[in-house]
Amino acid sequence: MLETTVVVLYLTDIIFLTTNILLLHIFLTPKRSLWVQAIAFIAAGFTVHWLRILLEPLAPNFLLRGFITGPLYLIPCTLLFKEKLNAIVFVFFLIYSLTQFNYLIFMHIDRFLSPTIPDTWVILGLLLEFALLPLIKKYAAPIIKNIIGIINQQNHSFVFFPILSFILLAFYGVQGTYVLSTFIPIVLSTIIIFFAYYLIALSIDRTRRQQQLEKQLAMQRNHYSNLTESITMAKTTRHDLRHHLVTMLELLAKKDVIATQKYLNHLCKFYDDSAIPSVCRNQSADALICHYLKLAKQQGISVVTNLNIPDDLGIDELELCVIIGNCLGNALEACSKMNTSEPRFIDIKTTITKGYLVIKIANSFRGLVQHQDNGSYFSEKGPEHGIGIPSVKSLTAKYQGHCFISFAEGIFRVSVSLRLPKIVTKTQ
Repeated sequence: MLETTVVVLYLTDIIFLTTNILLLHIFLTPKRSLWVQAIAFIAAGFTVHWLRILLEPLAPNFLLRGFITGPLYLIPCTLLFKEKLNAIVFVFFLIYSLTQFNYLIFMHIDRFLSPTIPDTWVILGLLLEFALLPLIKKYAAPIIKNIIGIINQQNHSFVFFPILSFILLAFYGVQGTYVLSTFIPIVLSTIIIFFAYYLIALSIDRTRRQQQLEKQLAMQRNHYSNLTESITMAKTTRHDLRHHLVTMLELLAKKDVIATQKYLNHLCKFYDDSAIPSVCRNQSADALICHYLKLAKQQGISVVTNLNIPDDLGIDELELCVIIGNCLGNALEACSKMNTSEPRFIDIKTTITKGYLVIKIANSFRGLVQHQDNGSYFSEKGPEHGIGIPSVKSLTAKYQGHCFISFAEGIFRVSVSLRLPKIVTKTQ
């Protein structure tokens, strides 16, 4: 019986540790090879194991020893993942506390039911969490990654919340009394913590949308300024056109062809209008696309547009701009890394067909394209090309659409489809 209990105890530790490591990989971005990661976690595991043995005379409670030594796994995490330290700390204690809550809840259930083999229900609880990993990756990972993105920029105070959760958990865990009076507070604490994380995610989403809105408004102001400048210049040109025509007629009357050509060349340079006209009826998308068209023109990148984006699509305009902005930003980045002697182009087309808004963007690029597990693509020049592709895929899934990516013969293609509401579809 004792041997069975020891095996169950070690099995519990293995499942607990494996689940946490997989959760770290779901929420964070590794920067080392799998071999380096395996060696680091195995070394940390042996260190924690021997420390628990050394601490046994001072701390007989095995849960207390776990709370003392468990945070040591934070050391390899800081070396193995790309995110900043505060983001890694947030994710580490978030995972640790939630998994430990699951452990304690099923520990109470196990003690209430008193199975033949102790900790049977604990193993079942951990296996249940392990089985839910695909759902966590699909639904919880985008929310947590939004939080991580904000923590990397600002609002470092969010890091303290999972640490406080960990301390609260340690308080209940070290009691060692598995009765209803401790089980109920643990369940209530779990509900409160999940609700608090929901509020944090809601706050993060509002912050992200506010940042996107401010960026979009800045682009619109710049776009409208360009349009106003173009209108003013057109009025001035029409006013001065008669004088220029009279001058050229006089030069032609004198049969001075060379002087006429010089005068025309001077006019062409003087009236070279660098402003980008409107490209579609949707004001938000128009301002965003014109912003990138202007940047492309400044770099001498050829751009072809054929756009049909109406005003009322039934799609959140900020999310539409996130999709278009990420794709055009990647295309512009890829073209800018090419030599000016190479053909550099961006081709963007949008159509509405069969109830879907279809966006197709093709651009030239140089170098090999590599694919990451998180859905990003980048060239041999660096990871810039492909930034934001996971966000695009997430939003297309939200609108029951698809995101297809292909690359061949120096051309990178992205095709995005977004399902439109039925009412909008009928009016188009």
